[in-house]
Amino acid sequence: MTKLIPLDIDRSVSLMAKREIFLDPDFVYLPLPKQKQKMKKEIHIKKGMELFPGMYSPVSGNLINVEKCLLASGEEVPCLVIANDFQEKNEKLPAMRKRISHLSKETFLDSFYDERLKQRFLKDTITTFVVSGIDDDPYLCNEMFIQKQYTKLLLEMLDALLNLYPGSKAMIALKNTNSELILHYNNFIGMFHHIELRFVEDLYLIGREEFLIQKLHVKDNYVYLKPHELYALYLQVKKRKPILETYVSITGDALLTPCIVETKLGTKVKDILTRFGPKDFFNYSIYTNGIMQGREVSIENLVVTSNCLGLVIMKKQPTKIHSCIKCGKCIQVCPIRSNPLLAYKRGKRVRCIHCGLCSYICPSSIPLEQYLRGEKNE
Repeated sequence: MTKLIPLDIDRSVSLMAKREIFLDPDFVYLPLPKQKQKMKKEIHIKKGMELFPGMYSPVSGNLINVEKCLLASGEEVPCLVIANDFQEKNEKLPAMRKRISHLSKETFLDSFYDERLKQRFLKDTITTFVVSGIDDDPYLCNEMFIQKQYTKLLLEMLDALLNLYPGSKAMIALKNTNSELILHYNNFIGMFHHIELRFVEDLYLIGREEFLIQKLHVKDNYVYLKPHELYALYLQVKKRKPILETYVSITGDALLTPCIVETKLGTKVKDILTRFGPKDFFNYSIYTNGIMQGREVSIENLVVTSNCLGLVIMKKQPTKIHSCIKCGKCIQVCPIRSNPLLAYKRGKRVRCIHCGLCSYICPSSIPLEQYLRGEKNE
């Protein structure tokens, strides 16, 4: 197996986040598909209305504009701007199902609003469902929160999947150090005889698909899921509605009280932080999707999408970058055995999973990850 390492993280940054709710933005900003069609500005939009294939409005209101906004990936894209009328007028949707344990495969597949998630289940045979109950970044807690909040619900959805694919099995991977979450599952797992908990070491990246599958010795014909995807599956199959809200972690050493914010897709991050962040949040370093795998961004036009998992707000630390000492640590630590120095020294494109380990380990504090993304030249 690939050798993974533990991280020396700041234990003073708490992940015991409380839940906050921010479902009343004045405007939402929805990234337009590349092959977009024109929409009439006078159209009144209902909550849950399909605006483009796979895009559903999280609010009712009026279309007012198209505006450039920033995504968690750092990409700037045109977004549809909808003014919230706060009336929550809903598009008519099918009634919620009472039971999901005996659905046919055809009915199950017809329930999807998220086409990308649906693609994972378009297989003739599925032998194993693997749920990684592990947050990828050490300063995010989305997956942990969703599991604590919806433990039984997630198990019920997983059990329904086992009924759809006879002969399959399911396993939920948890870090062996997460005693609180293990206890949550143990309160319910006895009711689900074909779902097992699997415990893995507290190593960075252990929950990512390629490494977890290797660790658990899972072969072909598996489906890998994160808890937030299993929860999204429940909303689509059981409640029969598209995903209109999401959870965003807000943590970091700039916060006395970290929180998980339930918010509408398309909400501006600045609006969330005005309510729940530090008063002077513009004076801190703000990272999207964690410190290791995320990036420091300006939040002026940053919007929440399904790929925006959280914000880490840290006190600014002056960092002096030194010359490369050719120690080779970045090569040794790379989990896919790439050579980050080729990107740094020669500007070459190098295979990279953007885990941030090379920047983390570098004794010269060189931001190698930025070179690998093509954002810097020596």
